[in-house]
Amino acid sequence: MNLSLNGISVKYSHKTVLKSVTTEFASGQIHMLLGENGAGKSTLTKIICGDILPTEGKIFINGTETQIKSPHDGIKNGIVCVHQRPLLAESISIMENLILGVQDFNKNKAEELLKFWIPETKSNTLVKNIGGDQRFFTSLCSALLKNPKLLILDEPSALLDLQQREILFLQLQSFAKNGMNIIVITHNMDEAKKYADTITYLKDGVITEPDSSFLNQDLNAIDSKKLSAENKTDIENKGLIYKAEKLNSRPLNKPAIFDISFEAKAGEITLICGAAESGRESLEDLICGMDSSRSTGTVLILDKKRNFRFKIKNGNFSRRKMEKSDFTFGIIPSNKNFRGSNPQLTVLQLLTSGIRGRKRELENYAEKLIKKADINIKTYEKASCLSGGMLQRLILEREIEKNPDIMILCEPVQGLDVLSAQKLCETLKKLAKQGKIILVLSSSEFPKEICEKTYILQDGFIA
Repeated sequence: MNLSLNGISVKYSHKTVLKSVTTEFASGQIHMLLGENGAGKSTLTKIICGDILPTEGKIFINGTETQIKSPHDGIKNGIVCVHQRPLLAESISIMENLILGVQDFNKNKAEELLKFWIPETKSNTLVKNIGGDQRFFTSLCSALLKNPKLLILDEPSALLDLQQREILFLQLQSFAKNGMNIIVITHNMDEAKKYADTITYLKDGVITEPDSSFLNQDLNAIDSKKLSAENKTDIENKGLIYKAEKLNSRPLNKPAIFDISFEAKAGEITLICGAAESGRESLEDLICGMDSSRSTGTVLILDKKRNFRFKIKNGNFSRRKMEKSDFTFGIIPSNKNFRGSNPQLTVLQLLTSGIRGRKRELENYAEKLIKKADINIKTYEKASCLSGGMLQRLILEREIEKNPDIMILCEPVQGLDVLSAQKLCETLKKLAKQGKIILVLSSSEFPKEICEKTYILQDGFIA
C-alpha cells in the first residue's frame, strides 16, 4: 500500500498543530517520522489511522483519494497503529485483549505471535500486571493479527531496552521486504539512520530539514563538569541520606529482587541501572510504596534533625507511610500514563491533584507549571492530548514544585527527545546542588557521566 498526504493541517482555536503537510510513504519500506516532543508526529499518524480528522487536506491510498473518518475506516483500508499509550483493557488477560477488535480471530496465530514477542509471559496474565514493554508487544501482536498493509508504531523505543529494539527492527525489516508499509515515530536520529529507508522530519507542525542541533545532539556527551568538586562547595549541606537495606520482593508477575542494598546522598545523582527483566520495575514498586507482594527490608532516611526508619514486610510500605515520614518525596514513575497521570484527566486535574484551593487559584498554579514546562496546552485539555515527552515534562514540574527532599525518577529520559533529555539532566544537576537527593532508576539510556554513584542491577541482585 502506497500512502500520500496532501496539504494536511490540524487547527484548534488556540494553536495550529500541523501546517499543510505533504509527503508520501511507499510500500515495502520503513519510514521514520522524526521530530522533537510536540512537533506534531503523533497527530499526523492519528489522522492516517482515523483517530482524528484533519482541518484541511487529502489522503490518497494507491493514488485514490480516500476518506478515513474513524479507526474502523483505517483498519478496513489495512491501516493499523500501535499507539504510544497501548490501548489495552486492564482487567482482562493478554489473550482476551488480542481477541478484541479482530473479526476473524486465529488463536493459533495469536499464540505464535505471543511466543515470539513475549515468550516468558503467560497469555492468561492480566494486563494490569504487566510492564510497559509487555504492553507494547501485546498491542503489536493485536495489530499483526489484523494483517496490516500499513503498520504505524508510535515511539516504540520509549518502552524497550536495546536488545528488544534490535529484535523489533530486524523483524520490521523482514515485514518491509514482504511488502508491508511501516511508519515509525521516533526522536532517535541514530535509530533512524540505522534502520530507515526514508526519514521525514517535523518541526512545529511543518516538514523541514533537521537542523544541526538535532542531528548532532548526543545524550551521552552531556558535560558533567558542573558537578565537579569545585562546584560542590556551593551545595547546601543538609547531611541528608537515604539508605535501603536488604530489600527483597517476589511479585506475582514481575522478576524478583534479592537483598538489594544501596544509599543515596544529598547533593548527588545516584543511578541504579538495569533492565526490567533484572527487577528494575519491582524495585521501583517497592521503594515508591506501590508493592503489595511478599517483601522485606528496611528503608532509612535521616538528616541532622530527622530520622525515619521503616521495616518493610509484605506490602506495608505505602505512599501514605512515605508521606508520614517528615520527608517530602517527588516521584516520576516509569508508567507516566497510568501511574503518574491518566489520559482522561484534564491538564488541570493532572497538575493539581491533592491540592486545595479555589478554581482560579488552581488554574493559575497549573498555568505556572505549564509555562515552566514550556508546553503549548490549555488547562481544560485532556492529558491524552499530550505527547509522551510533554507529559513527562509536566509531571517533572509538578513533582519539583513540591520542593521535595528526595526525588525518585524512574526512566526519566524515556520518551524525551535529546534536547528535552539534556534539559532534564541540567535540572537534576541544579536540584542536586540545592541539597536534594536524586535517585534514578533507569535502563542504559540515562547518562552515567552525570552520576556520582552508579549501581548495576542484574538478575535481581545489585552490585
